[in-house]
Amino acid sequence: MEDKAFSSIDLVGQCLTDSKRTEAFRNAIKSMVKPRHTVLDVGTGSGIMSLFAAEAGAKQIFALEHDNYVAEIAKINFSKNGFNKKIKLLKGDARNFKYQRNIHFDVVIMEMLTTGMVDEFQIQAVNNLHDKGVVNKNTIFIPQAQKTYISLAETNFNLYGFEIKMVQYLWEGFPGRHRCKIVSDKKLLHEVYFSLPKDESFVQIIDFKSNKSTMVNSIFLSSVTILTDNFKIGDTLSLNGPVVFPIKPFKIKKNQSVKFRISYRFGGGFKNLSVILIK
Repeated sequence: MEDKAFSSIDLVGQCLTDSKRTEAFRNAIKSMVKPRHTVLDVGTGSGIMSLFAAEAGAKQIFALEHDNYVAEIAKINFSKNGFNKKIKLLKGDARNFKYQRNIHFDVVIMEMLTTGMVDEFQIQAVNNLHDKGVVNKNTIFIPQAQKTYISLAETNFNLYGFEIKMVQYLWEGFPGRHRCKIVSDKKLLHEVYFSLPKDESFVQIIDFKSNKSTMVNSIFLSSVTILTDNFKIGDTLSLNGPVVFPIKPFKIKKNQSVKFRISYRFGGGFKNLSVILIK
């Protein structure tokens, strides 16, 4: 199919109409952006975050988008709303984009997030900003951080009479959430702050304690996005959807402790997520 816009525009529309997510970002932007600020909106999509920054009175806004079709939509939205002079559209890949010389961003808005940042390239895009020297210790990042948690789980992978073992996002309101039962304590997997560069590969040893005797066949991932010191958001219709990831089944007794080695490359997808039972 020549037109690649289907998948990209579908996700953009889903994020835009997710009012719980989008209004949370609006409130965060309104609280942090000042008239003196130069703002960068990475992965602008529909352009709504840039429009929020303009609404908050930012001096200048740069909106970066990789997808050409989506970028044109954002450009039209900026013009339609009277902000085509205040918001400058940039086209390119945030992972290696070359920003103009002598520019500094006071605020960076970047929601290229998935649960645990397993799928999207937020880390690479943030690292590029630091590498290019366009942000510093005073730059405000919205969101400022993401926390990801992990638990052991027992999941019923039977769908329509067949066993379908695959990664599943349990989005808010998803009727299949009841098929996943958490069977251990919840542990912090990682906490990433975007004001600092971050290693793109991640390894962690996690000790779990079971809360029942059962057969463990999956892990459960959940994330919380820290927008500012005063605003945070969990899972919504398009953000931080809890994830069930199937693993090799094993029996566990109540109150038994087990240790796992968890590793993956941020943005590398679930194909590179490794979950190894140590003991």
